[in-house]
Amino acid sequence: MAQISKSEPGPIRFERVYDAPVGDLWALWTTKEGLEEWFAPEGCHVEVPALDVRVGGAFDHVMTAVGDDAVAYMASAGRSRTTRVRGHFVEVVPQTRLHIRLTMDFLPGVEPYPYDILVEFHAAGERVRMVVTADLHPDVEMTRLATQGLASQLRQFDLVLASRARQAATWIGPRTWDS
Repeated sequence: MAQISKSEPGPIRFERVYDAPVGDLWALWTTKEGLEEWFAPEGCHVEVPALDVRVGGAFDHVMTAVGDDAVAYMASAGRSRTTRVRGHFVEVVPQTRLHIRLTMDFLPGVEPYPYDILVEFHAAGERVRMVVTADLHPDVEMTRLATQGLASQLRQFDLVLASRARQAATWIGPRTWDS
């Protein structure tokens, strides 16, 4: 279950608890394949051309509006359907903490600015509390859209994690045959 903290002027914050090993959550945040499964909000598709999970390493992604509502919104905002977002890792503590800094340089008429996302994993046995904290944007409307987008992304994260857990539970593994 998600919780959203909207206390102004603090950051955007989501918390979730999962019955899963921390490594499963970590993999969804730190692999190209994992991110491409869930990192796009509803109505969008994401590709990750650069991912180097180390301090200073690249975290670049290309978001493309594909759903009718997303395409219509981008057109009404005078923006391209496809946006490339460049970023890098500020902090990487394996299976504990990721600090990602994105450069918001794609908004028409807006000076580029840094946008930080912090992901913390608090493991306790087979349960993990994941806390995602993101900066507010200078613009209230952009903050509203970012909050909605991150909520949508995390719903996809939930679905992908649950799907992977079901697949793992039904996989019976290799068999050996004695003759």
